[in-house]
Amino acid sequence: MKKFMILAATAALALAASCSKNEIYEPNDDAPHAIGFGAYTPRAVTKADAAYYVDGTTVTNLVSGTTFGVYAWVIDQTSTTPWTDGSFFAGTGAPTFMDNVPVTFNGAASGVDGSANVSATGLYSAGNPVRYWPSGDKPSGLSFYAYYPANATGLTLPANGLGATSFTAQTSAASQIDFMVAPVVADQWYGHTNSVYATGGEGTVDLTFKHTLTKVRFYFKTDNTDANTTVTLTGAALSGVYKTNTLTTAYAAGSGANGGSFSYDWGTATTASDFNITISGATPSATNRVLSTTATACTADDTFLMVPQTIAADTQKITITWTVATTGSATITNTKTIDLYDILDSTSNHIQWNKNLQVSYTITVGPKPIYFTATVDPWTTEQAGSINVN
Repeated sequence: MKKFMILAATAALALAASCSKNEIYEPNDDAPHAIGFGAYTPRAVTKADAAYYVDGTTVTNLVSGTTFGVYAWVIDQTSTTPWTDGSFFAGTGAPTFMDNVPVTFNGAASGVDGSANVSATGLYSAGNPVRYWPSGDKPSGLSFYAYYPANATGLTLPANGLGATSFTAQTSAASQIDFMVAPVVADQWYGHTNSVYATGGEGTVDLTFKHTLTKVRFYFKTDNTDANTTVTLTGAALSGVYKTNTLTTAYAAGSGANGGSFSYDWGTATTASDFNITISGATPSATNRVLSTTATACTADDTFLMVPQTIAADTQKITITWTVATTGSATITNTKTIDLYDILDSTSNHIQWNKNLQVSYTITVGPKPIYFTATVDPWTTEQAGSINVN
């Protein structure tokens, strides 16, 4: 499932390497070793740009040209075997080694290890120098954390990388981002077997991005099969949906390289807002959608990426308008407001918008035909009469 991609860059600046060689830390040569990043996502990615629009297809690699932000902390050591002296990343302090450095993919996969590594001239974004692994007799360790996409609209980042990130979803679905975080990769030293990601990938740090938002889509259909009747969706909009929440990321130190635990949890969503749903039809110029008996999403743009929130009664709603045109009758316009709390899943549970959850709602629009049954009321009991005539 894992797929690696290489980073794009324009700037290069090498940190000086120690003139002493220690085969424990520098297994191949004395040259400085650039820090590369391999990145993948566990589920379908959406919303970075047109290339991310996915419907029914699993995509786990980041798209070429997209950028994530990286933080890195230095772990100073006091012995020649830093991975055994008990000094491990505690999840606190300033990320002085890399402080929200943008890293951009170029989409290539031609590293020295054949998959994830990169050269020293192919790293990072303009204005940010290449970073190299600390070297020497007692090199410092490094711990990494990343988020995606870097410095996007709607994100207010904490001062030290980890902590409370305020996020506001854009009201236009097409402008929304897939806010993801990569768990901390802690206590890394280049080339040592106890340093999980710095071995075998020529200094590549593996980042596994996790979706933090709720992916929400709306599907519409009709159950009407009368050839003389056309049902057309003319409008759809959400109301009362919260668009702001705070994600708190934290790392608790553990024993051994990368032995701690990472957490990312949302608070209580706020700021109720309206979100319009685009309902264009089969042609780009269409403003309405003729419904069929097959449920279809309105457009790829209308994959909403929402902050996790509690779906409560009489709070988050969708309002739809539609017309019914039947041969021989006037066209009728209808409006209906639906409480999302009342839309149950297959086991009759109320659907909650949790992190890393895909939610789909299917709304079946009338009309409901008028049917007739016909029976005949039986005759009452026969009453017989007789007469004699002479």
